[in-house]
Amino acid sequence: MQRISYLFVALALLASVTACQTESDSSVQTPAPVQSSTYIERSDLTSDGITVTPDLSGARVAAATSAQQQEMLTYINQARSKSCQCGTTTYPAVPALALNTQLNTASDAHAVDMATNNYFSHTGRDGSQPWDRMTRAGYNWRAAGENIAAGYTTVRATVDGWLKSPGHCKNIMSANFTEVGVGYGYNANSTYKHYWVTDFGKRQ
Repeated sequence: MQRISYLFVALALLASVTACQTESDSSVQTPAPVQSSTYIERSDLTSDGITVTPDLSGARVAAATSAQQQEMLTYINQARSKSCQCGTTTYPAVPALALNTQLNTASDAHAVDMATNNYFSHTGRDGSQPWDRMTRAGYNWRAAGENIAAGYTTVRATVDGWLKSPGHCKNIMSANFTEVGVGYGYNANSTYKHYWVTDFGKRQ
């Protein structure tokens, strides 16, 4: 059984496979994988956020490889290349995203921090939100969003899980985004072991 958490609201994972889903991964995963998504536009921000640096002390076992980042980009752009049913909303095909180094940095730092310190949240241990971490990495965003997941052992399974969830699917299919960063953290001693982050953005 899988569950999805949207920051403060828990929802049951949709059982149906979306039309835009990649080939599913049927491997058994324990504990059940979890996911969460969030989105903001610059006009919604009421402050400049915080700029403190996260504590990444502890056992850093693994971070995202360029191969993982490219694979995630491929699956995301495959979904964006055709119309997609996200819950009750159908999104049209949209242009492909490009990998952005600054968004990769923000995504990877958060994935590694979650894996190293054994937690799962859009909010960093320092109180940072995704857009704070993007700004910290030097990304001057107009629109920003983040999908996170934990417990999935492959890129494909992670993207498939996101595409089954309306909030995550919306971020993937949003025409408001032009770039994406991919992060991954692994810690064999943590609850979920595998932690995935995609930071979506559009520059000012």
